[in-house]
Amino acid sequence: MKGPLQGVRVLAVEMALAGPYGSMLLADLGADVIKIEPPGMGDRSRLTPGPNHKGDSFYFLAFNRNKKSITLDLGTRSGKEAFYDLVKISDIVWDNSRAGSMERLGADYDTLKEINPAIICCSVSGFGSSGPYSDRPSFDLVAQAISGVMSVTGEPGGPPLRCGPSIADLVGGMFGVHGVLAALYQRTFTGKGQRVEVSLLDGQVSLMAYHMSYYFLGGEVPGPLGSSHLAITPYGAFKTKDGYLVMGIGWPRVARVLGIEHVIDDPRFADHISRLEHREELDAIVQEAFLKEKAEDWLPVLEVEDIPCGPVNTIDKAVEDPQIVHRNMIVETEHSLGGRIRLVGNPIKMPQSIEEDFIAPPTVGQHNDEILFELLGYSKERVKRLRQEEESHAEQLLASQLKRFG
Repeated sequence: MKGPLQGVRVLAVEMALAGPYGSMLLADLGADVIKIEPPGMGDRSRLTPGPNHKGDSFYFLAFNRNKKSITLDLGTRSGKEAFYDLVKISDIVWDNSRAGSMERLGADYDTLKEINPAIICCSVSGFGSSGPYSDRPSFDLVAQAISGVMSVTGEPGGPPLRCGPSIADLVGGMFGVHGVLAALYQRTFTGKGQRVEVSLLDGQVSLMAYHMSYYFLGGEVPGPLGSSHLAITPYGAFKTKDGYLVMGIGWPRVARVLGIEHVIDDPRFADHISRLEHREELDAIVQEAFLKEKAEDWLPVLEVEDIPCGPVNTIDKAVEDPQIVHRNMIVETEHSLGGRIRLVGNPIKMPQSIEEDFIAPPTVGQHNDEILFELLGYSKERVKRLRQEEESHAEQLLASQLKRFG
C-alpha cells in the first residue's frame, strides 16, 4: 500500500482482534507491517471456527490485509536475536498481549529503547499495566460490561447486551493508532520514541462520555433505550409494512410527513422536554403511522424533508448498498493460495496519498525468506540454526505439557 505512512515499519506481536485491527489501519495508511507469529499455526485466530478460505478463518482474514508474516519463537535465543535485529530497523513495536507479557519476553519498551532509542512501543491490553485489575485476563465482553456500555445496550427491561461488533477491541485498536501517530509526530522534534498504552476498559469508558455526564449532572442512572436516544425523540428504529427503518432528528416535519399533524400542538409534545417526558406515548403514535406503508415508500418522502433516515440493512443488503459500494468499502483481492476474497475496505479516504490496492492477508510465515534473507541479510546457516532452536523449544514445551497434564 502507498500512503502517508510509507517508510514506517511496524513489528506487530499480536493475535485475535484489537492488535490486528489497529495494525491493519496502520498498514492501510501505508506502513510496512510485519506480523510476528508463533511457528506452526501462527495467530490462533486463523483457526476460528466458521467459514474460511484455504484454511484461514473469516476472522483472521477480516483484520490482517496488507501485512507481511514472519514466524519467530521469541522464547529462543535466535528468535529473540532476530526480533531485536528487526527492532533496530523499525519504528513501532505494536502488541496486544496481556499486561506483563512483553516484559517476560524481553520485548518491553524499557528493553527495546536500549536497542533503538527512537522506537515507539504501543501496548493494547484489557486493563492497562497498573491498577487493581491489571493482572486479570480480559476480553471485549468484560470491558463492555465493566465500563457500563452493556447497561445501556438493549431494550428497556431486557437483559444487558454486548454491542454486535466487538467494539471494545475495535476501539482499543483505534485509540492505539491515535497514540502511535501522535508519538511519531512528536518524534520528529525529539528524535526519541516513547511508550503508548491503551486499555480496552479505558476506551469503553471514553465512549460513555455523555451517559456519564448525564449521571454526573442529573444524578439519574441511564438505562437501555433500544434504538432510541437519551436526549432526542422521536428517534430510532421503527417498523414498517415490510421491515424497519431508522429516523433521526426531524420534529415537527416528521409529524407532517406521517400525516399526524394533530400531535404537533398536543401539550404532551409541545416542546423538547415534554416530548422526552412522554417518549413512550409519542413513539407509539409515530410507530402506528409508519406501519401504514413500506419502508421503500417512506424513505424517499423523509429524504425530501431532509430528515436523517435509512433502511435497517441485513448484512447481505449492506454489502450491496450503493453508497457503501461507491465508497469502496467492499473490496476484492487475490489470495496468495489462489482464489479471490472480499474484504471490508479502508474508511480513511486520502486520494492524494493512498492508492487502494489491497493485498490479501498473508499465510503463516509467507514472508520468512524475504525478511530474514533480504531485509536482515541472514545467511542460510543462521536461518537453519534459528529454525532448529524453534523445533527444539517446541518439543520441550510439548514434553512439559504432557508431563503436566498426562
